[in-house]
Amino acid sequence: MTSRTGIIGGGAAGLFAACFLKKEGKVFTLLEKHAECGKKLLLTGHGRCNITNRKAPLELINGYHEASKFMKPAITSFSPDDAVEFITKELRVSLKEEENNRMFPVTDKASDIRDALVDYIGADNIRNNFEVVDIDYNDGTFKVTGKDGSKLSFDNVIIATGGKSFPQTGSDGRSYKLIEKLGHNVTPLYPALTGIPVAKEDKEFTSSLSGVSVYAGAGLYLDNRKKNKTEGNVLFTHDGLSGPAIIELARDIPEDVEEHDGWIELDFTPGRDDTEVDKELLEQIRVRPDARLVTIGADYVPQSVSQALGKRAGVTDITAGRVTREQRKEYLKELKHLHLTIDRQPKFETCYVTRGGADLNEINRKTFESKIVPGLYIIGEALDVDGISGGYNLQAAMSEAYIAVRNVMC
Repeated sequence: MTSRTGIIGGGAAGLFAACFLKKEGKVFTLLEKHAECGKKLLLTGHGRCNITNRKAPLELINGYHEASKFMKPAITSFSPDDAVEFITKELRVSLKEEENNRMFPVTDKASDIRDALVDYIGADNIRNNFEVVDIDYNDGTFKVTGKDGSKLSFDNVIIATGGKSFPQTGSDGRSYKLIEKLGHNVTPLYPALTGIPVAKEDKEFTSSLSGVSVYAGAGLYLDNRKKNKTEGNVLFTHDGLSGPAIIELARDIPEDVEEHDGWIELDFTPGRDDTEVDKELLEQIRVRPDARLVTIGADYVPQSVSQALGKRAGVTDITAGRVTREQRKEYLKELKHLHLTIDRQPKFETCYVTRGGADLNEINRKTFESKIVPGLYIIGEALDVDGISGGYNLQAAMSEAYIAVRNVMC
């Protein structure tokens, strides 16, 4: 008797699972709640689709935070090179490599990846506008119920329903109830890979620099304890902070951050201590006494940023030769320890990835099969796996889909 597999969710993980099953000639049906698949995939890489990152697998797995060890079998079984080969040879989409090993379609169109996936799977294997509202498991058979009351039976089910990020694309978090109904625990959910809003008193500062990007060290503090730190480009926005260094910190901001003393600290000369930078400032003050202190500060940051820091320090128009020790120290504090209070937890509507999901302790990392329900597989953002930006999350989706399908075929 032919085994039938149901894939719930037409995002990246579900689409790739369907492709792998199609390649092996297996019987399957992909169920997607919307009229089209891959709506969130179209948003990735700002519409360009950063499909993977071509770092070596053992280096890549370090980008999955607490799930790095869990992800090792999947990433080493289906590596970025395997992903590139499948996409270029099977899907016939040409790719290019950019800074930091990031891979994109040569056309810079996410739609080319999505359309190639859908075409490869075939319309006969996809049921759009089928929202799953219930899954029952009994005697080795899964009964899947749609919102319209229709029922389908499968021998295996792959849940690839996404998280809560960009809920307008379909991943609104309601599918976690299906996972819990099947006996699984769902860990707390956090928005990840998104900008961080700052409090009203600091928003004037970030708004005045909106659109300016600067390299800095960034630390997340809660109740005087450093929760995480990064280093990279920081983008100032009307709402607060964004950019590669900032979005990596969002996953650690709790829902009740307003009840804590939470802030972001920026260091515009990372890797150098206060004493070293202060000595340089003193030397420049000696050499350039007629220059404004904020002009000297522009040796470290863009002029607009130095001007804004000078305003916070109260030294905007003071020439170097007239700067007091206290004023110099105040400017140095802003340059090395800029304190911006967090307004609230970022919103799921603007985050690219969800931290949290199906508890990894209940998933076999070598197969992605449930340890609770035989024949049930959970992949993609529905799992408590989130990676850093740069193609890590789409590579995880592909690797998880591959390893699950490999086990389905056994």
